[in-house]
Amino acid sequence: MVNSKELSSLFSLFDVNGDGFITSKELEQVFASMTDILANDEMLLLNNLMQNNGLVSRDEFLEWAQKQPELGPYQLLRDIFKLIDTDGSGSLSSAEFSTLMSLFDADKMTDAFQALFDSLDVDKNGEINTAEFLALLQQASSLDISLLDLKLLKKKLVQISSSLTLDKISLLEVDCDLGAGKPGAGAGIEMLKEAIKKQHDLRSTCEQIMVDINDTSSLARASKIQADIVTPYARHIEVITQVMKDAAMLVCNSLENDAFPLVLAGDHSTAASTIAGIRRAHPEKNLGVIWIDAHADIHSPFTTPSGNMHGMPLAIASGHDNQSEAINDIDSLTRQLWDELKGLHGLSSPAINLDNLIYVGVRDTEPAENITLSRYDIPIVTTNDVRQEGPVAAANRCLSYLSDVDLIYVSFDVDCLDSTICKGTGTPVPGGLWAHEAILLLRTLLSDQRVCCWEICEINPHLDELNTLAEVSLGIFRAGIDVLSDRYSNC
Repeated sequence: MVNSKELSSLFSLFDVNGDGFITSKELEQVFASMTDILANDEMLLLNNLMQNNGLVSRDEFLEWAQKQPELGPYQLLRDIFKLIDTDGSGSLSSAEFSTLMSLFDADKMTDAFQALFDSLDVDKNGEINTAEFLALLQQASSLDISLLDLKLLKKKLVQISSSLTLDKISLLEVDCDLGAGKPGAGAGIEMLKEAIKKQHDLRSTCEQIMVDINDTSSLARASKIQADIVTPYARHIEVITQVMKDAAMLVCNSLENDAFPLVLAGDHSTAASTIAGIRRAHPEKNLGVIWIDAHADIHSPFTTPSGNMHGMPLAIASGHDNQSEAINDIDSLTRQLWDELKGLHGLSSPAINLDNLIYVGVRDTEPAENITLSRYDIPIVTTNDVRQEGPVAAANRCLSYLSDVDLIYVSFDVDCLDSTICKGTGTPVPGGLWAHEAILLLRTLLSDQRVCCWEICEINPHLDELNTLAEVSLGIFRAGIDVLSDRYSNC
């Protein structure tokens, strides 16, 4: 049995206001930052408990938690033992044991380390076997080890063990917010980077994967490009075209160097260049797209009511002008640059086929887009679908739909999240995904070996009135990094 005191401390993390109950709102506030403490199955079970009860009291939580084997400290210690036993011998040497101790307070452990090792080494053979290691729990008072400590300790060890694989992941910045109606999405990249730096257990991880394009000769950064002339039906298309050219090259180079491009973008307009970069690197491959967003983003300059290019990336990638639904008579410069963007991938055919596109969370579309979705029978996995089927099943439905493609690009716009938990985006829409649903969805998708690129965009800290965006976005980002690290460590 897990100590009730330990489980009560876990309960207190969810009971944000301290009233003795966990509400749905509190659950969502905490889920994104608890991915390093609760396993996927535990999150699902707790969410089901919440849905069944409405409110969860301390007693109900304790009853639930007692039935979760992964919360047990003995199982955690077994998992930790395997992570420390780097040579797979089934016993821990003094050096392997010191890896574990180094993650505790060094000042406290300097004098006590050898004495602790000797006390655990009951048979005095100079090594600690599994049974002897489990006796560590009896030393908990001297080590000040709690259940939460063990959870976090396991997480740190997993990150350390997978750190050697992170050279296969390139984090690419595409800093552009000119495609959005409200400026500020570009600042979301810096906000997320700062949030990462403040997470002590991820600092070394992020230092290894951070590829800052400020240090490259080609900058996918709109602020470095001179202001352009007015193009009302594709606003800032002149600057955005240059940004996209640079970004497509970065993505292509990353893939050609056998690295997985994880793209942090400002607004969603530049996703078209990500797709172009993938196609350049793999011109012979059949590419599928999973678009997780509140919006369909398949307008063209001919159909757009706003002129904002963050609503056009899929039209660019698919070469879909939709002129039958045109409401605008576009100027010659816009037409010229629009054609350039459609050919950015360097092939005569479109970068993607609309038969290989599936949406998740789309719920805010306009007439011209609706006609396209209907004409090409493009499926949408709705928020309700995710909630009823479960995020894992919904993700698998997307992967099954794309069963015939060779590669998959996953594009994640933060406005796919419900507007009540994600204010910091330019176009929040009610009825979206909860943070834990997005995390489970992405974890399942990114586990598929065909997924060759993941992009996250539209984080706008200037609009983050509730100051929740950094926490939610970082939780999603961390979950994705964990999956990719696991993927490459198993290669």
